[in-house]
Amino acid sequence: MSTMSIRILVFIAAFIVVVILPWWVSTAVLLGLTIYFPFYLEVLFFGFLFDILYPIQSNYLGLILATAFLIVVLFIKTRLRT
Repeated sequence: MSTMSIRILVFIAAFIVVVILPWWVSTAVLLGLTIYFPFYLEVLFFGFLFDILYPIQSNYLGLILATAFLIVVLFIKTRLRT
């Protein structure tokens, strides 16, 4: 299978995990996917989905945290590879 089809299947599986399982399991799965895949931008969509599914006082906290984690992981990956 090609890389694109694998990413699509993983996206569908992650979507099901986010919708069905508790937030802490979904967060662990998404953290693992962000570390595994290079530049996993899909995590930003799931951060927005967390904001919709689990509303709290602060607006867009899930999206902000997902963006921050993505930037941190990208920074660490580039430092480790050099």
